[in-house]
Amino acid sequence: MITMADSSVNNDGSSMSEFGLIARLAEFGVAESLQNPESVLTGIGDDAAVVSTPSGKLLLTTDAIVDGVHFRSVDERWYDIGWKCAVSNLSDIAAMGGIPDHALVTLGVPQGASMDTYVDFYSGMNEAFAKFGGAVVGGDVVSSPTMFVNLALTGHPVSTDDGEPAWLQRGAAQVDDLVCVTGSLGGSAGGLEVLLSGETNPSGQTLVKRHFHPTPRIELGNQLVRAGVRCAMDVSDGLVGDLEKLASASNVQIRIDMTNIPIPPELIFMFGTSAIELALSGGEDYELAFTAPESIVKALQEENDSRFTVIGRVTEEGVDGGKVSLVDATGEDYEPIRKGWDHLNG
Repeated sequence: MITMADSSVNNDGSSMSEFGLIARLAEFGVAESLQNPESVLTGIGDDAAVVSTPSGKLLLTTDAIVDGVHFRSVDERWYDIGWKCAVSNLSDIAAMGGIPDHALVTLGVPQGASMDTYVDFYSGMNEAFAKFGGAVVGGDVVSSPTMFVNLALTGHPVSTDDGEPAWLQRGAAQVDDLVCVTGSLGGSAGGLEVLLSGETNPSGQTLVKRHFHPTPRIELGNQLVRAGVRCAMDVSDGLVGDLEKLASASNVQIRIDMTNIPIPPELIFMFGTSAIELALSGGEDYELAFTAPESIVKALQEENDSRFTVIGRVTEEGVDGGKVSLVDATGEDYEPIRKGWDHLNG
């Protein structure tokens, strides 16, 4: 992930984290303060909100990308950036086990911008929606000194065998659940490193493709819900950091076996022993991390083969604020160099 943004600072001079700000702002949106609190089924803090309307239940999510923070306009990969912008929102719907529906797009357009830029951007975005679900139905265009895009996406929950809608949440992990991840991790972060270095090695270019063309796990998210899984989130800011959010929401301790973390072979080839750090903290893989009882995981393994990997277990409940610990191949505790991406502090 591009890390060009300056850290934000509180009035007292202390650093303000992205997640601290979210927690503070969430106080303004608690159900008790709303006119119709019963309409908010899952509020601020998950990958998407879930609300009830007279016509049914909706999933709501939004994401913004800014030139110099999330992408570099100098790369002129507008189709790829459009694809990735759509996928970042689609992945939030996947993390809730939902089905994407409709999108609104707001464009911040600098002076002198080329129309071709936005045509290519929309082509990539619409291609992702055509493949994974959803459609752009409107939006807004504003003048801006820096190019940015904000995309808001709606979706709806899938129904279980009893006909009732259900969805995934971060706060539903239970003690003795197995912790699993889909796909492999670190490829996107490795691709960014390759892109910035100018390396042309074929393995490196495979990682660059992973960086620009991630796959949202919509179908697998639906399968998780129908199989009885209820706890998940997407890996967008780094495995350790994202699992810490899940552990905090569930008030549990999670223990991860580093030897089980799936790493793409191209990442190992390009980065050697540093590959594990990219897998632990690299963002924008858009895979799913989920927890479930062993019986459900075994049933899913029989159905999905190698589409996900068991990497750990929920070891303790009632842990205020949650905790994630790592154990290496020798059985020793391991402290990663960094845990993930914070939009306000890098």
